[in-house]
Amino acid sequence: VVINSWNETCTTCKAQIKILDQAEKEFSDVLFLSFEQTRYKEIAKLLNIDYWTTIVIYKGDKEIYRSIGQTNKSKIYSTIRNS
Repeated sequence: VVINSWNETCTTCKAQIKILDQAEKEFSDVLFLSFEQTRYKEIAKLLNIDYWTTIVIYKGDKEIYRSIGQTNKSKIYSTIRNS
């Protein structure tokens, strides 16, 4: 599961969303979820996400990766592929 927090006015978020939308088409065995952080603060609190642009990857119920502000497509794809 790949979870992404974003904000409507954030340019880094927009870059991440573009990459993750492409990844969702290429990784059919991965569930991609996203939420607008300022609107859904309870989700952010539950997942311990303090910043927009946070990408969290879970394998089962275990968090295996977390990044803030990552917009390098190769790094994001590699992390998803190796998770």
